[in-house]
Amino acid sequence: LLAVNFSTEPSRADLLLNTKIVLLALAVAALTAAGTFFQKLNGVRVGNAFLSGWLLLATLCFFPTFVITNKAFLMGGKLSVFVPLTAATYVFTMLVGRFYFREAVSWDKWLGCALILVGVAEIARG
Repeated sequence: LLAVNFSTEPSRADLLLNTKIVLLALAVAALTAAGTFFQKLNGVRVGNAFLSGWLLLATLCFFPTFVITNKAFLMGGKLSVFVPLTAATYVFTMLVGRFYFREAVSWDKWLGCALILVGVAEIARG
């Protein structure tokens, strides 16, 4: 008799791929937040819209996000998983704004941040 597997559990290979996709998406979120941080530094320290060391650093952060995103999709990553996970960018940038630039953040923005984290965690969980 042939053994038929009717399990809906993901295979080990699927779990490994999903873990890699989650890590790549979080790397994109972190790099995007870092690039935005350098753009903000340019705005408050240099004020040059076209050429500065801060903008060069921002570009060095943004360019890999293009490469990483392409790699994630070439690996077979799902659009419906990868892109929503990059919403962590909003959380990272808000934390930088609050703690590095001393920007005021209201309770409702913190609540929104928490909801984003819950959504990111749920999507990452699969």
